[in-house]
Amino acid sequence: MADGRVLNGKVPGKPGRMGAIGLRMSRRVGGWSLFVLIACGLLAGAPARALDPDRAIGQLTHVWYENQLPQGTVLSIAQRKDGSIWLATYGGLVHYSGAEFDDIDPRMAPALKSTAITVVYVDHDGTLWIGTLNGGLYRSRGRELEPVALPANIKSVFGIVQSGSSGAIWLTTNAGVARMGANGVRLLDEVSGFPPRGFYRAIVADATGGVWIAADGVGVVHWHDGQVETFDTKRGLPTNEVYSLAIAHNGTVWAGTQAGPVFYRNGHFERDPRAAALDGKRIYSIYGDRDGGLWFAPLGKGICRLTAARFDCDNTLSGMLGETVRSMFEDREGNLWMGTTSSGVHRFSDSKLVTVTGAMDSNAVRAVYQDSAGTLWVGTDGAGLARYEDQTLVPAKAINAKLPSLLIRAIQSDATGNLWIGSTEGVSRIAPDGTVRNFGIGNGLPGSIVFAFAPGRDGGMWVGTLQGVAKIIGDKVDVIAGTRGDDTRALYEDADGRLWIGERSGLRCARDGVVDQCGTDGMPGMSVFAFHPEANGDLWLGTSLGLMRIRKEVVQAFTKRAGFYGDAVFAMLDDDDAHVWVSSNRGIARMAWSDIDALDRGTLAQAEPHWYGKNDGMLSQQANGASQTPAWRTRDGRMWFGTADGVVIVDPKHGRMNRMPPPVAIERVLVDGREVAVNRIGRIGPGTERIELHYAAMSYVAPAAVIYRYRIDGFDRDWIEAGASRTASYTNLPPGDYVFRVIAANNDGVWNTDGARMAFTIVPSWYETWWLRTLVALIVIGLLAAIYRLRVWRLQERERELTRQVVQRTQALHDANAELKRIAALDGLTRIANRGAFDQRLREALLAHAASGTPLAVLMCDVDAFKAYNDTYGHLAGDVALTAVAGALAKALHPDADLAARYGGEEFAILLTDCDAYRAASVATRILEAVRKLAIDHRSSSTALHVTISIGLAAVIPCATESPEALLHRADEALYRAKADGRDRMVGGLVWA
Repeated sequence: MADGRVLNGKVPGKPGRMGAIGLRMSRRVGGWSLFVLIACGLLAGAPARALDPDRAIGQLTHVWYENQLPQGTVLSIAQRKDGSIWLATYGGLVHYSGAEFDDIDPRMAPALKSTAITVVYVDHDGTLWIGTLNGGLYRSRGRELEPVALPANIKSVFGIVQSGSSGAIWLTTNAGVARMGANGVRLLDEVSGFPPRGFYRAIVADATGGVWIAADGVGVVHWHDGQVETFDTKRGLPTNEVYSLAIAHNGTVWAGTQAGPVFYRNGHFERDPRAAALDGKRIYSIYGDRDGGLWFAPLGKGICRLTAARFDCDNTLSGMLGETVRSMFEDREGNLWMGTTSSGVHRFSDSKLVTVTGAMDSNAVRAVYQDSAGTLWVGTDGAGLARYEDQTLVPAKAINAKLPSLLIRAIQSDATGNLWIGSTEGVSRIAPDGTVRNFGIGNGLPGSIVFAFAPGRDGGMWVGTLQGVAKIIGDKVDVIAGTRGDDTRALYEDADGRLWIGERSGLRCARDGVVDQCGTDGMPGMSVFAFHPEANGDLWLGTSLGLMRIRKEVVQAFTKRAGFYGDAVFAMLDDDDAHVWVSSNRGIARMAWSDIDALDRGTLAQAEPHWYGKNDGMLSQQANGASQTPAWRTRDGRMWFGTADGVVIVDPKHGRMNRMPPPVAIERVLVDGREVAVNRIGRIGPGTERIELHYAAMSYVAPAAVIYRYRIDGFDRDWIEAGASRTASYTNLPPGDYVFRVIAANNDGVWNTDGARMAFTIVPSWYETWWLRTLVALIVIGLLAAIYRLRVWRLQERERELTRQVVQRTQALHDANAELKRIAALDGLTRIANRGAFDQRLREALLAHAASGTPLAVLMCDVDAFKAYNDTYGHLAGDVALTAVAGALAKALHPDADLAARYGGEEFAILLTDCDAYRAASVATRILEAVRKLAIDHRSSSTALHVTISIGLAAVIPCATESPEALLHRADEALYRAKADGRDRMVGGLVWA
């Protein structure tokens, strides 16, 4: 068996789960837990790492914000200490805290005299500085903007930095370079050693107190301790046209020029040969992240990154093609923001999972497999076979040209090195020398669509198709006769040579040509998509209803109590670190083996897998399946899951966790619809009806995954779980002193338990004072006592008469209502329940079963060819036949628990309470036989010589929101399939991938 096979999810030579449970528990407690504790302690207050340098740029989570901004040009980006992001645009100052972008223009901030914001900067004290075009300079230490006095000839500010221990603020302006310190603002001109006044494109400050300035047509100017030095082409610059500057993590100064990037070393600038691809390219923006990576925005090449290990570029990102990046900024979580000339701002973030796609006609991945040579093969739904190469999917064009279909469903290899491909047009066997042998129906396959492979112990290859199972040995195809017509989705040959067959309609086994139900009931009513054997002999099944385990021929369901609420499981992979990973249409989930063991022992009543989806890096939350190899674990421990948009990589050994508690702020307060400044709310009322509070947690790795809790101390008994909602509303709070508190957790569940708080007081009205309330209470008590005594003697007079009348009328009404109910609930012909009674009983049963967590089932029955019966024997005979069938249905049920009803015409509905799919199938079989035994002659039927019925079955463990219509619809769909399959049979509902 090849390494990492989906069937077992284990690397050969390593212990199975039960054999290594003690080792895993020890490793989990003694290793992982210790690591988490240490890491949390060390990293909680430390800056997050930069974006993962091992990922290609296209594998980072990329979010494009364009229409949310007042204008598409983003010239500068900054982050305040509260975590909020600030953007400089030509349409105004923009504030962002994770949900919406707030525009700040002169209408909202009258102090602001220009809508064209050119630069934003946060200094060491947390002050936000705002430079404008023709509007001067502003600063904000809280929520208010304050203009800063500058010399009269300074109208525009283009760049702001702070340098040195003195804390001086440096500005590049329309009048030249200015230094703002304790003694005011000073313009630095030629007397100070600066070149003649011109346009300054960039300014940065280094750790030694020096300031570096890019001067248009001059080169780079360096100021340090009052000394000015100019660098031009004579000092290593490839051109004097310098557009951008950056300070790398190690302190190196980089310059982006019209002819490529250069860095400063030993008194002059020089090129880095690792970034030679950028030579001659115009570099509008350059940025050094906190882990030493350099980011470049060369004109015409998209985004590029230089790390210690690699240099790569990506020119395929949405909204970035042909764009000019004007600004870059790394926030405290390590997200990288890029502002552009016309397409707004872009954010790049790490994610839990990596999705890989390729330049192919289709990136819908249906099969993943690693062969013995280490090649990772990917089967797509329309683009054929592909390889994973250099962090992308590359079509295997030479092989695809020889395949009969590009709709791939399964991949496997055998001991001789052949690669087997299952598609919608049969089997393709690819030899190591590249020759391809195709097998189809003409070669003996029972069906053309191939979903599954399993290598046989005799060297042959088992093949599962839409119409049965076959084995290919050499060029010979042998079909297991007992499987003809069976929709096969998964295969597994165990150590005893028994072939396990997962079908759309249940479970089968085959050995020596004999097909049976594997010592079980065959699991009717569910689909089996995956097998996962354990070293202790247990066999796990991924099914349409969740996880199932077979232990000594006993089937144990791990569905709702294991967190699978009707979720189909397409694949199971063991990460060898105490977890099992599964794929589903709900996404990818991780579940601890210890939780399953606890469910077995009864020490855990409910387990919840951790589900991963779009917030974690999946382009599509739909994991593809319903075939043999939709996921794979490679020898390096990584797990690969096929989805509707690319293959998702899970690397449990190198997961990146966001350990930074998100800053929380209360941003807006509305009192009866009128906005009140948060820092000025104070006393409210009297007569306040509604208070609405808007809050935000500034975490940008996955803003949609941030969750909140809030409460008002003294009013709420406990924290209110707000989920992702960022608004709290309170109506008619009584007078008193209150403190509103809100806390939040980031996408990894790291909580900021301090959060944000706001104190306020609701002032009482005069009529709400204690003395008035006391007086009114005494008066009301006296009046009530008098009224009560008056009423008592009157009521006593009439009591006897009313009692007699009530008894008489109540009995009469009871008798009449009982008779009416009985008549209204019956069908006039068959004298069993009618449709109205059935619908009412079904709604009540769904609510009761949702509360108890027990299953129920619905059968939809239809008399086969009944119109032909009426046409042949007459409607009177038809009525007699319907009455007989109704009686047979009623006799086959438990009268105290189940209900049979005529649902309309020749259609009947049956409700089975406390009944799962297996028992419902048994009842349906009993009903079919009961109707056959009536032996009502029906010579016009093409199904049988007597009256028969067809049955559709749907079973569910309902939740509180389960819809009766949805359940009846599933049963009705199954009824249609029963009729389409030949009638006089029962069919259960199917779950499609």
